[in-house]
Amino acid sequence: MTGIEFTGKAPFKDVYVHSVIQARDGRRMSKSLGTGIDPLEEIDVHGADALRFGLLAMSSTQDVRYSDAKVQQGRDLANKLWNASRLILLGVQEGVEPSPDCAETPEDRWILSRLERITERATAALDRFELAAAALELYDFFWSELCDWYLELAKPRLYAEDGDRTAVSATLLHCLDRTLRLLHPLMPHVTEEIWSFLPGAER
Repeated sequence: MTGIEFTGKAPFKDVYVHSVIQARDGRRMSKSLGTGIDPLEEIDVHGADALRFGLLAMSSTQDVRYSDAKVQQGRDLANKLWNASRLILLGVQEGVEPSPDCAETPEDRWILSRLERITERATAALDRFELAAAALELYDFFWSELCDWYLELAKPRLYAEDGDRTAVSATLLHCLDRTLRLLHPLMPHVTEEIWSFLPGAER
């Protein structure tokens, strides 16, 4: 009402009403009951991005219990993202920038197709405010398809000292670029830090 009064325009069109997060034992969070969870303490233990991811991953249309496992999943993802990004950024050929147009092997084309699919699915989920679905699908793509499969398949080419590493470098950097963009709303701190080291990234 204040926005319309002072600007003449509605300040937003969508309002996300999130579920009530209960204590670990299913009771409501309450200071008097001693069931409250201090978010600052959780951030000190797990990190802000891990807590943010965990809360999004546990979101639902129904009331949910606070899940330490989901927050730990966020912490694991932040660590995996940092380590995989470091491997890629230190291993790619110097002077190569992210590009989807250099694919030369079946695995290159496979990961690019999977990347387009997860981009479509995660974007649609976020547009529908299905935050848990977006978070968990991005987790699965990054952890399993990109790291466990493609990165392992790409390592011999990435470490080859006598071969042209342009194609694998450009493909890996493109995958990292897109993954950082997709994960940024969920994990803004670690993605922004990694982004600052990405070749060709806007500063």
